[in-house]
Amino acid sequence: MGNAYPASSNHGQRSGSSSVHDDADTGWDEEADTERAALREENARLRALVVQLSTLVLRNVVDQNSQPQLMPVRPPRFD
Repeated sequence: MGNAYPASSNHGQRSGSSSVHDDADTGWDEEADTERAALREENARLRALVVQLSTLVLRNVVDQNSQPQLMPVRPPRFD
């Protein structure tokens, strides 16, 4: 039983029936390109969400720091 995946040094020794594999590879390449484009679009959407979230967090931190700090007052205890 031979090796299912030839070593990289055997790259130049492929058989003449590569056209069958090329057709299958073309479909795979197109599918991979489509998936890659979808991942890039999702990555762009996620980056935009991170920017929005960061802006909200920074805005809240600035708002908290700009308000005067009040000491909490406990109600008197009547024992």
